[in-house]
Amino acid sequence: MPILGSRIPVVGRTKTTMSNNKTIMGSNKVVSFEEVAKETAPLLQPSFFSKGFYHWVMFLLSLYTRIRENLKMDFESFVVLQVVVSHALYELNKTGTKSFSELELQMTDIRQRKYRKNSKLTYASIAEVLQLPRETVRRKVMGLCKMTILTFNSSDGIKLGPAYKTIYKKFVTQTTLDLSSLLKKWKHMGALDAFFNIGK
Repeated sequence: MPILGSRIPVVGRTKTTMSNNKTIMGSNKVVSFEEVAKETAPLLQPSFFSKGFYHWVMFLLSLYTRIRENLKMDFESFVVLQVVVSHALYELNKTGTKSFSELELQMTDIRQRKYRKNSKLTYASIAEVLQLPRETVRRKVMGLCKMTILTFNSSDGIKLGPAYKTIYKKFVTQTTLDLSSLLKKWKHMGALDAFFNIGK
């Protein structure tokens, strides 16, 4: 499952920690594919790279299909949900890392916790992180609230709803298994070692 930065939750009327500048890749940060190819030839050889890329694309297609068919939501709504999940994880990780089972028990309990005013999630903060119009975010959040996947009120902001527990148990589990399968394929091809050696 896609993982957003752990610095997202500093929100409110102030700018999010993940500011606009941090989501824009400047020309000085663009890595030349040709230069990388010179240093990591095994990873980028046609027969090697194309197979690894194929498995990655199939992973993304499977993820997209499960979002549409199992979660009954569009991809933008899914990404909005991931910002809320990232915020919840950031809060939970303040007390130490959690196992899959521990996280399952605590994930929706976070609905009962009161956030500091400057750390609650708002439409504006999510819109800034995702670079989406605020009205688009509002519509997506309201749609997820109708499904009880999210909850919203002016005092506590946007939080995970009771229905997220089912998503966590089923969807996150399957995504983890799919990711494990992808990594095993890459390991068998030698792609993981090649990835780790990029830039060395």
